[in-house]
Amino acid sequence: MKVITIYPYFWDRGGAPDLALSLAISLNTEPAIVLTNSPSIHSYYSNLNVKFEKFTLKNIWKYYREDAIFISHHRKQTSILVFLNLFLFGNHLKLIHVAHSLFDNLKYFSYFPKNIVAVSNAVKQNLMSYFGVKESQIHVIFNGMKDRFQREEILPIHDGIIKVILPAALFPVKQQVELVKNTKGKISSHIEIFFAGKGPTEEILRKAIGTSKQYKILGFIDIYKELYKYDYVCLFSKKEGLPLSLIDGCMFMKPLITNDIPSVLDVNINGYNGYVLSSWEELIQCFNSLPFPNSKEYKRYSLNSRHLYEKQFSFDKMICAYKELLNKM
Repeated sequence: MKVITIYPYFWDRGGAPDLALSLAISLNTEPAIVLTNSPSIHSYYSNLNVKFEKFTLKNIWKYYREDAIFISHHRKQTSILVFLNLFLFGNHLKLIHVAHSLFDNLKYFSYFPKNIVAVSNAVKQNLMSYFGVKESQIHVIFNGMKDRFQREEILPIHDGIIKVILPAALFPVKQQVELVKNTKGKISSHIEIFFAGKGPTEEILRKAIGTSKQYKILGFIDIYKELYKYDYVCLFSKKEGLPLSLIDGCMFMKPLITNDIPSVLDVNINGYNGYVLSSWEELIQCFNSLPFPNSKEYKRYSLNSRHLYEKQFSFDKMICAYKELLNKM
Protein backbone atom coordinates (compact mmCIF):
# COMPACT_ATOMS: atom_id res chain seq x y z
CA MET A 1 0.00 0.00 0.00
CA LYS A 2 1.44 3.36 -1.08
CA VAL A 3 0.29 6.46 0.79
CA ILE A 4 0.90 9.91 -0.68
CA THR A 5 0.82 12.78 1.80
CA ILE A 6 -0.24 16.30 0.78
CA TYR A 7 0.54 19.44 2.77
CA PRO A 8 1.61 22.89 1.48
CA TYR A 9 3.90 24.35 4.17
CA PHE A 10 7.25 22.93 5.23
CA TRP A 11 9.50 26.01 5.30
CA ASP A 12 9.01 26.33 9.06
CA ARG A 13 8.61 23.69 11.72
CA GLY A 14 5.27 23.29 13.49
CA GLY A 15 2.77 20.84 14.93
CA ALA A 16 0.75 20.23 11.75
CA PRO A 17 3.72 19.49 9.41
CA ASP A 18 5.35 17.40 12.17
CA LEU A 19 2.21 15.28 12.42
CA ALA A 20 1.76 15.01 8.65
CA LEU A 21 5.31 13.72 8.20
CA SER A 22 5.15 11.37 11.19
CA LEU A 23 2.06 9.81 9.66
CA ALA A 24 3.63 9.68 6.21
CA ILE A 25 6.72 7.86 7.47
CA SER A 26 4.78 5.44 9.66
CA LEU A 27 2.27 4.49 6.94
CA ASN A 28 4.92 3.70 4.30
CA THR A 29 7.55 0.98 4.23
CA GLU A 30 9.56 2.86 1.59
CA PRO A 31 10.58 6.54 1.76
CA ALA A 32 7.40 8.56 2.19
CA ILE A 33 6.22 10.66 -0.77
CA VAL A 34 4.96 14.14 0.08
CA LEU A 35 3.40 16.48 -2.49
CA THR A 36 3.80 20.14 -1.55
CA ASN A 37 3.89 23.71 -2.82
CA SER A 38 6.38 24.75 -0.15
CA PRO A 39 9.06 27.03 -1.70
CA SER A 40 11.64 25.62 0.72
CA ILE A 41 11.98 22.74 3.17
CA HIS A 42 13.02 23.24 6.79
CA SER A 43 16.37 21.58 7.55
CA TYR A 44 14.77 19.26 10.13
CA TYR A 45 12.33 17.89 7.55
CA SER A 46 14.91 17.57 4.79
CA ASN A 47 16.84 15.07 6.92
CA LEU A 48 13.87 12.72 7.35
CA ASN A 49 13.14 9.62 5.27
CA VAL A 50 10.84 11.66 3.02
CA LYS A 51 10.86 12.50 -0.68
CA PHE A 52 9.33 15.92 -1.38
CA GLU A 53 7.76 16.46 -4.80
CA LYS A 54 5.67 19.22 -6.33
CA PHE A 55 1.91 19.21 -5.93
CA THR A 56 1.14 19.06 -9.65
CA LEU A 57 -1.39 17.31 -11.87
CA LYS A 58 1.46 15.27 -13.39
CA ASN A 59 2.49 13.83 -10.00
CA ILE A 60 -1.10 13.28 -8.89
CA TRP A 61 -1.71 11.33 -12.11
CA LYS A 62 1.52 9.34 -11.67
CA TYR A 63 0.60 8.12 -8.19
CA TYR A 64 -3.04 7.59 -9.12
CA ARG A 65 -1.79 5.16 -11.79
CA GLU A 66 0.11 3.36 -9.02
CA ASP A 67 -3.15 2.94 -7.06
CA ALA A 68 -1.89 5.07 -4.19
CA ILE A 69 -4.05 6.47 -1.42
CA PHE A 70 -3.81 10.25 -1.02
CA ILE A 71 -3.99 11.79 2.46
CA SER A 72 -4.44 15.57 2.34
CA HIS A 73 -3.95 17.73 5.42
CA HIS A 74 -5.05 21.02 3.85
CA ARG A 75 -8.54 22.16 2.90
CA LYS A 76 -7.58 24.01 -0.30
CA GLN A 77 -5.57 21.11 -1.72
CA THR A 78 -8.28 18.65 -0.73
CA SER A 79 -10.85 20.75 -2.59
CA ILE A 80 -8.64 20.72 -5.70
CA LEU A 81 -8.32 16.94 -5.49
CA VAL A 82 -12.08 16.46 -5.05
CA PHE A 83 -12.66 18.62 -8.14
CA LEU A 84 -10.07 16.68 -10.17
CA ASN A 85 -11.51 13.38 -8.97
CA LEU A 86 -14.95 14.33 -10.21
CA PHE A 87 -13.96 15.66 -13.63
CA LEU A 88 -10.73 13.80 -14.45
CA PHE A 89 -10.44 10.60 -12.44
CA GLY A 90 -14.03 9.42 -12.63
CA ASN A 91 -14.34 9.30 -8.82
CA HIS A 92 -11.68 6.57 -8.64
CA LEU A 93 -9.08 8.62 -6.76
CA LYS A 94 -8.59 7.23 -3.25
CA LEU A 95 -8.59 10.27 -1.02
CA ILE A 96 -8.72 11.00 2.70
CA HIS A 97 -8.93 14.52 4.11
CA VAL A 98 -7.53 15.16 7.59
CA ALA A 99 -9.33 18.10 9.23
CA HIS A 100 -7.10 19.73 11.86
CA SER A 101 -8.90 23.03 12.49
CA LEU A 102 -12.24 24.77 12.96
CA PHE A 103 -13.36 27.01 10.09
CA ASP A 104 -16.07 29.60 9.57
CA ASN A 105 -15.20 30.78 6.06
CA LEU A 106 -15.16 29.63 2.41
CA LYS A 107 -18.07 27.29 3.01
CA TYR A 108 -19.11 27.21 -0.64
CA PHE A 109 -15.54 26.80 -1.92
CA SER A 110 -14.65 23.83 0.26
CA TYR A 111 -15.15 20.29 -1.02
CA PHE A 112 -14.58 17.09 0.91
CA PRO A 113 -14.20 13.42 -0.08
CA LYS A 114 -16.20 10.48 1.23
CA ASN A 115 -13.61 9.75 3.92
CA ILE A 116 -12.64 12.48 6.38
CA VAL A 117 -10.57 12.23 9.54
CA ALA A 118 -11.41 14.78 12.25
CA VAL A 119 -8.68 15.18 14.87
CA SER A 120 -11.19 16.05 17.61
CA ASN A 121 -14.89 15.91 18.33
CA ALA A 122 -15.05 19.70 18.00
CA VAL A 123 -13.61 19.48 14.47
CA LYS A 124 -16.20 16.80 13.67
CA GLN A 125 -19.03 19.07 14.84
CA ASN A 126 -17.62 21.95 12.77
CA LEU A 127 -17.61 19.79 9.65
CA MET A 128 -21.21 18.77 10.24
CA SER A 129 -22.74 22.05 11.43
CA TYR A 130 -20.91 24.55 9.20
CA PHE A 131 -20.03 22.54 6.08
CA GLY A 132 -22.97 20.13 6.17
CA VAL A 133 -20.81 17.01 5.98
CA LYS A 134 -22.63 13.78 6.81
CA GLU A 135 -21.63 12.15 10.08
CA SER A 136 -21.10 8.83 8.28
CA GLN A 137 -18.20 10.39 6.32
CA ILE A 138 -16.26 11.41 9.42
CA HIS A 139 -13.85 9.29 11.43
CA VAL A 140 -12.58 10.83 14.66
CA ILE A 141 -8.92 9.91 15.14
CA PHE A 142 -7.17 11.89 17.83
CA ASN A 143 -3.68 13.14 17.11
CA GLY A 144 -1.14 10.85 18.72
CA MET A 145 2.27 11.90 19.99
CA LYS A 146 5.39 9.78 20.30
CA ASP A 147 6.26 9.30 23.95
CA ARG A 148 9.17 11.60 24.88
CA PHE A 149 8.69 11.45 28.64
CA GLN A 150 11.62 10.23 30.75
CA ARG A 151 10.65 9.69 34.38
CA GLU A 152 14.23 9.97 35.56
CA GLU A 153 14.24 13.57 34.33
CA ILE A 154 11.54 14.65 36.79
CA LEU A 155 12.98 17.47 38.87
CA PRO A 156 12.81 17.40 42.66
CA ILE A 157 10.17 19.52 44.36
CA HIS A 158 11.41 23.14 44.27
CA ASP A 159 10.65 26.21 46.37
CA GLY A 160 7.25 27.80 46.87
CA ILE A 161 6.88 29.06 43.28
CA ILE A 162 4.26 27.54 40.95
CA LYS A 163 5.37 27.70 37.32
CA VAL A 164 2.70 27.75 34.60
CA ILE A 165 3.78 27.44 30.96
CA LEU A 166 1.80 28.45 27.86
CA PRO A 167 3.45 26.65 24.91
CA ALA A 168 1.94 28.34 21.84
CA ALA A 169 2.95 30.62 19.01
CA LEU A 170 2.47 34.29 19.87
CA PHE A 171 -0.63 35.05 17.79
CA PRO A 172 -3.83 36.99 18.62
CA VAL A 173 -5.91 33.80 18.53
CA LYS A 174 -3.82 32.36 21.39
CA GLN A 175 -4.68 35.36 23.63
CA GLN A 176 -1.36 35.68 25.48
CA VAL A 177 -1.66 39.48 25.51
CA GLU A 178 -5.24 39.33 26.82
CA LEU A 179 -4.17 36.89 29.51
CA VAL A 180 -1.56 39.31 30.83
CA LYS A 181 -3.88 42.31 30.67
CA ASN A 182 -6.64 40.45 32.52
CA THR A 183 -4.50 38.85 35.22
CA LYS A 184 -1.71 41.35 35.85
CA GLY A 185 -1.74 42.57 39.43
CA LYS A 186 -4.44 40.09 40.38
CA ILE A 187 -2.57 36.82 40.85
CA SER A 188 -0.61 35.68 43.88
CA SER A 189 3.11 36.48 44.01
CA HIS A 190 4.05 32.78 44.03
CA ILE A 191 2.57 32.27 40.53
CA GLU A 192 4.90 32.70 37.55
CA ILE A 193 3.66 32.43 33.96
CA PHE A 194 5.98 31.53 31.07
CA PHE A 195 5.19 32.06 27.38
CA ALA A 196 7.03 29.56 25.14
CA GLY A 197 6.85 30.54 21.49
CA LYS A 198 7.50 33.27 18.96
CA GLY A 199 5.18 35.25 16.74
CA PRO A 200 3.88 38.63 15.61
CA THR A 201 2.42 39.69 18.98
CA GLU A 202 5.72 39.34 20.86
CA GLU A 203 6.40 43.08 21.19
CA ILE A 204 2.81 43.79 22.22
CA LEU A 205 3.16 41.07 24.84
CA ARG A 206 6.40 42.60 26.14
CA LYS A 207 4.69 45.98 26.54
CA ALA A 208 1.75 44.37 28.34
CA ILE A 209 4.13 42.62 30.76
CA GLY A 210 6.12 45.79 31.40
CA THR A 211 8.20 45.52 34.57
CA SER A 212 6.25 42.63 36.08
CA LYS A 213 8.43 39.73 37.21
CA GLN A 214 5.53 37.23 37.14
CA TYR A 215 5.43 36.91 33.33
CA LYS A 216 8.37 35.76 31.20
CA ILE A 217 8.77 35.28 27.44
CA LEU A 218 10.96 32.25 26.67
CA GLY A 219 10.93 32.36 22.89
CA PHE A 220 11.13 29.08 21.01
CA ILE A 221 12.21 26.20 23.27
CA ASP A 222 12.66 22.46 22.92
CA ILE A 223 9.52 21.55 24.80
CA TYR A 224 10.61 17.92 25.26
CA LYS A 225 13.71 19.02 27.14
CA GLU A 226 12.22 21.94 29.06
CA LEU A 227 8.73 20.85 30.09
CA TYR A 228 10.06 19.04 33.17
CA LYS A 229 10.79 22.44 34.77
CA TYR A 230 7.15 23.56 34.86
CA ASP A 231 4.19 22.56 37.02
CA TYR A 232 1.13 23.29 34.86
CA VAL A 233 0.41 23.61 31.13
CA CYS A 234 -2.05 26.35 30.20
CA LEU A 235 -3.87 27.35 27.00
CA PHE A 236 -6.60 29.98 26.72
CA SER A 237 -7.12 30.31 22.95
CA LYS A 238 -10.08 31.68 21.05
CA LYS A 239 -10.17 28.52 18.94
CA GLU A 240 -8.19 25.32 18.39
CA GLY A 241 -8.42 22.11 16.40
CA LEU A 242 -6.80 19.70 18.83
CA PRO A 243 -4.00 21.41 20.80
CA LEU A 244 -0.83 19.32 20.61
CA SER A 245 0.68 21.33 23.47
CA LEU A 246 -2.00 19.97 25.80
CA ILE A 247 -1.26 16.42 24.67
CA ASP A 248 2.40 17.11 25.45
CA GLY A 249 1.31 18.26 28.88
CA CYS A 250 -0.57 15.01 29.48
CA MET A 251 2.43 13.03 28.25
CA PHE A 252 4.65 14.81 30.77
CA MET A 253 2.22 14.30 33.68
CA LYS A 254 1.27 17.97 33.89
CA PRO A 255 -2.17 19.12 35.06
CA LEU A 256 -3.86 21.37 32.49
CA ILE A 257 -5.49 24.80 32.71
CA THR A 258 -7.74 25.86 29.82
CA ASN A 259 -10.86 27.74 28.89
CA ASP A 260 -13.97 25.83 27.83
CA ILE A 261 -13.81 25.96 24.03
CA PRO A 262 -15.04 22.57 22.72
CA SER A 263 -11.74 21.56 21.08
CA VAL A 264 -9.84 21.36 24.37
CA LEU A 265 -12.42 19.24 26.17
CA ASP A 266 -11.13 16.01 24.61
CA VAL A 267 -7.80 16.63 26.37
CA ASN A 268 -8.68 18.55 29.53
CA ILE A 269 -11.35 16.93 31.68
CA ASN A 270 -12.40 19.29 34.45
CA GLY A 271 -11.70 17.83 37.88
CA TYR A 272 -9.86 14.84 36.42
CA ASN A 273 -6.60 16.05 34.91
CA GLY A 274 -7.07 19.79 34.96
CA TYR A 275 -9.18 22.91 35.31
CA VAL A 276 -11.70 24.06 32.68
CA LEU A 277 -12.70 27.72 33.09
CA SER A 278 -15.16 29.99 31.35
CA SER A 279 -13.85 33.51 32.08
CA TRP A 280 -10.81 35.55 33.00
CA GLU A 281 -12.20 35.93 36.52
CA GLU A 282 -12.35 32.16 36.93
CA LEU A 283 -8.81 31.89 35.58
CA ILE A 284 -7.56 34.36 38.21
CA GLN A 285 -9.29 32.39 40.96
CA CYS A 286 -7.79 29.17 39.57
CA PHE A 287 -4.25 30.59 39.50
CA ASN A 288 -4.59 31.79 43.08
CA SER A 289 -5.77 28.42 44.37
CA LEU A 290 -3.52 26.02 42.42
CA PRO A 291 -2.25 23.12 44.53
CA PHE A 292 1.50 22.81 44.95
CA PRO A 293 3.32 19.89 43.27
CA ASN A 294 3.83 18.07 46.57
CA SER A 295 0.10 17.97 47.37
CA LYS A 296 -2.16 14.92 46.96
CA GLU A 297 -4.49 16.81 44.60
CA TYR A 298 -1.65 17.78 42.28
CA LYS A 299 -0.32 14.22 42.19
CA ARG A 300 -3.82 12.89 41.36
CA TYR A 301 -4.22 15.33 38.46
CA SER A 302 -0.69 14.54 37.31
CA LEU A 303 -1.25 10.77 37.21
CA ASN A 304 -4.60 11.24 35.47
CA SER A 305 -2.98 13.37 32.76
CA ARG A 306 -0.48 10.64 32.01
CA HIS A 307 -3.21 7.99 32.05
CA LEU A 308 -5.28 10.01 29.54
CA TYR A 309 -2.27 10.30 27.21
CA GLU A 310 -1.64 6.55 27.30
CA LYS A 311 -5.31 5.71 26.81
CA GLN A 312 -6.22 8.20 24.09
CA PHE A 313 -3.29 10.07 22.57
CA SER A 314 -0.45 7.61 22.07
CA PHE A 315 1.22 7.54 18.67
CA ASP A 316 0.67 3.79 18.24
CA LYS A 317 -3.05 4.14 18.85
CA MET A 318 -3.29 6.83 16.17
CA ILE A 319 -1.31 4.79 13.61
CA CYS A 320 -3.46 1.70 14.22
CA ALA A 321 -6.62 3.75 13.61
CA TYR A 322 -5.26 5.15 10.32
CA LYS A 323 -4.17 1.71 9.13
CA GLU A 324 -7.62 0.33 9.88
CA LEU A 325 -9.19 3.11 7.79
CA LEU A 326 -6.71 2.60 4.93
CA ASN A 327 -7.38 -1.15 4.85
CA LYS A 328 -11.08 -0.50 4.44
CA MET A 329 -10.31 1.51 1.29
